[in-house]
Amino acid sequence: MTNDLHGPTKNGAPVGRRGALRTAIWLGSIAAVLWVGLWAFPREYPRVGFPESLYYTIRLFVLEYDLPWFPRSWPLVAIVFAAPLIAVSAVWTAVNRLFNLSPALLTRWRSNHVVVCGVGRAGKIIVATLKKKGVEVVGVDLGPPELFEDWKAEHGVPMVYGSFFSRELLRRAGAARARSILFTSGDDLANLEGAVGAYDWLNPRSTRPRLIWTHVANEKLRHTASGAVRSTGPLRVRFFDTYWIATTRMVERYFNREARHGVTHVTLLGFGKFGHDLLEVLVRDLGPAEQIVFRVIDCLDRSEAVAALAAELDVSDRVEFNQANINDLDLVDERDSAFFLCTDDDLGNLAAALMLAGAGSTSFIYVRMGKWPISALADHVGKNQGVTFVNIRDLVIEGVCELPGIFEPPTEAQLEQGHD
Repeated sequence: MTNDLHGPTKNGAPVGRRGALRTAIWLGSIAAVLWVGLWAFPREYPRVGFPESLYYTIRLFVLEYDLPWFPRSWPLVAIVFAAPLIAVSAVWTAVNRLFNLSPALLTRWRSNHVVVCGVGRAGKIIVATLKKKGVEVVGVDLGPPELFEDWKAEHGVPMVYGSFFSRELLRRAGAARARSILFTSGDDLANLEGAVGAYDWLNPRSTRPRLIWTHVANEKLRHTASGAVRSTGPLRVRFFDTYWIATTRMVERYFNREARHGVTHVTLLGFGKFGHDLLEVLVRDLGPAEQIVFRVIDCLDRSEAVAALAAELDVSDRVEFNQANINDLDLVDERDSAFFLCTDDDLGNLAAALMLAGAGSTSFIYVRMGKWPISALADHVGKNQGVTFVNIRDLVIEGVCELPGIFEPPTEAQLEQGHD
């Protein structure tokens, strides 16, 4: 949780204010112990003057006490036990603060953790997933550091700032001792270069099976790199794409061959990265007897991209493109149609879903949502009206959790096979 004026918060209290309050309590407690010692020592031990009283009181903070007898007065007994507790609390907090201020100290002896290079949209989802599963994570990003303060405080993730091309930076993140390294920035080429550089540096030193996972969204680059990057030995480079994971799981779970039995027409509204991958996954999943006709609709002219993908998949005769706004569609009234609303606009997807559900034109409406809609609305226009809301973030999380080598060491078979 964050507070715009005071920065990161915990349990509703700004971190800065809580730190100031803790410091005030320590200072007050130390002053109270000193005052009690200066007042009570001369009364308990008649020959002890002011300098000796101050000396003996200060020594209580380091568990040193060599007076003739244990004090009998309750004020002295209280500070004999309170002073060491105050000192231990202060030292522990100071050590924690030092570790928080220095990622090198946090990562110096850490091992069997996961290093995530590039903590953007995909990286933050992956980090949050790993932390929730109890996996220790170290993040590497260009920064600036202030952009990550709230997020770092919320998830408890040490960050190392700089370019993940730097071997020294990866060394500081503990990459040599990590169970896995993930490159998840929004730049495919940077991820690829970073992964290959890390492999060249770490492979001669690796003695146990590990995987370097590399996020590459561009399908052609991903497939080309999978064949071109020859990794051998116990350390291997593998590639993945969050949208490909989401669309594959979406089809497997909600629109597999059994679920789509009898469907003859499929309409995809939106042909961005998600729509592109979804069309490919759908076509590749078709059985020999399925002759589904696909219609792609987008507000931009995507005709060349749609035609190129259809030709690549050898279904040019069954794929058509229409340029239109999803809010101005003349939707067909066919019960054997399925609609996939897969633009990046959650509100537009929801509006189109409500329009389709109200028209009663189909029993198959799948809505891609970046954020889950209001639960009451989801229940009202849910499956009883043929609408299925699909949270792609959840699908990505499920897919990432199944990547080999993150939660447990990869097997020999997993080292040898690629992964998409």
